[in-house]
Formats: sequence, structure tokens, C-alpha cells
Amino acid sequence: MKVIARQMVLDWASALVGTAALVAVVLPLRAAAGDDGVREVPYASSTAASNAPGSYAPRTATASADHRNDPLTAGEIERARNLALTGDRALRTMSEDVRGRAGAPQYVGTDLAEGTAAEGRRAEVSFYDYQDDTLVRKTVDLATGQVVRTDTASGVQPAPSGAEAREAAAILLRDPFGGGVKQDFEAATGVPLTDVRQLSAQAMAYRGTAEHQGPDAECGKHRCVRLFTRVKDGPWIDTRHYVIDLSARTTIRLP
Repeated sequence: MKVIARQMVLDWASALVGTAALVAVVLPLRAAAGDDGVREVPYASSTAASNAPGSYAPRTATASADHRNDPLTAGEIERARNLALTGDRALRTMSEDVRGRAGAPQYVGTDLAEGTAAEGRRAEVSFYDYQDDTLVRKTVDLATGQVVRTDTASGVQPAPSGAEAREAAAILLRDPFGGGVKQDFEAATGVPLTDVRQLSAQAMAYRGTAEHQGPDAECGKHRCVRLFTRVKDGPWIDTRHYVIDLSARTTIRLP
């Protein structure tokens, strides 16, 4: 591993040349928000993995005269998230988050729902239940406060939230593979890396190669991510060769 030069920060395409699994990258800014996804901004990613069948990408909001399709406000996102959990006691109490804590699923994000003018303004709230590796998506009518639809699916991998990116970085640092990251951090800063909060971390969903029965074969069924880490306000640290299985809480070294 090596510390990627500071000037390469401005050009991710150049920084990622030579990684066969990455075709083109625009990093998910939601994960860069530094919280659990409440402060959302649009993001886009283009990889062989994210375009695979079963991948879920948020819808893009467009302006309209009646404001029904205007981007969701921070207040609407928070309200929709709360409404999505309020009426579902089982989801609220019997799920697991990314850290394996029982009691609630992991919040992933909220997007504007498509619909007709008669349906009004709606939001789609996504959660990932690590208890059984299931994506739960609830459609909330923002006018009435009612959950009008619930969809669940396995093997569907939305873009990771900021909380998931941070947990993936923490898992890597606890693994023997994380030793190289710690060495690179100390070489760049002169201080030891003792806390994941010393890093900025972003993540992209990753699907494995089940047909080859490699170490990443469970990824896609499990929640797996690839990490992009950097010293806070400093250079990037190359972690492209690692996949973090958030479901199994393990680190995989790719060839």
C-alpha cells in the first residue's frame, strides 16, 4: 500500500486506474456527509457492481410548478424517516443496525418517490436490516403522514450511508489488514492512527463473484462495501484492494 499523492485528490479517475472492478467513479456524497445520512445531497456512482441486477439507485428530483417534485427538504427527510418507523413495531424493535445492535434497522437514505399528481408528494425511506440482510423501503405520504407502501428485498444493495462507511473503516482498522492503513496514516501525519474519526471514509456497494467461489462470493447476498479513505484534510490512503463484509464484519483482501 502507499499514500496517494495529495494532488491526485482532484482526479479520482486517475487515482483508480488499474482497478478492474471500477469502471468509473463519482463518489457517493451522502456517505461523505459525516452523519447517518439525514443531511443528504445527490450522488452518483457507476461501477460494474452498482449496475448489476438488483441494485437500487435513488431517484433524481426535478422541479415542477406545483412543487410536488421539488427536492426533499431536511425537515421532510427527518419527518419521513420517523414516520416510516413509527407504525412498524417489528421493524423498530426486532432489526439490527450496521454495528449489530438489536432494536432498529440501519437507516440508509430517503429519496423523492415517483408518482402521479393525484398521489401527492411522497418520500421513499430505505433501511437495511442486518439481522437478515434485507432492504426495507417504505413510501410515506408527506401530506397525510401515512406509510402507503412497504417493499422488502434480499440481495439489493443501495449506496452505503455515512454510518456504514465509518463502520466499515472501523472493521478494517481492527483487522490485521488494517496495519498498512495505520502505517500509511502515521507516515503522512507523524501521529499514530488510533481512532476511525481521524479518517474521512466513503464507501461504494460491492457485489462478489459467486460463480468463482472467491473470498467475496457472499457479497451481494451480504452487505459489502469498498472503502475510499483519506487523512482528514490530508492525502488519500489506498484501500482499493479491500472489501469489507459488513454483515459478517470481516475484511476481504482482493487479488
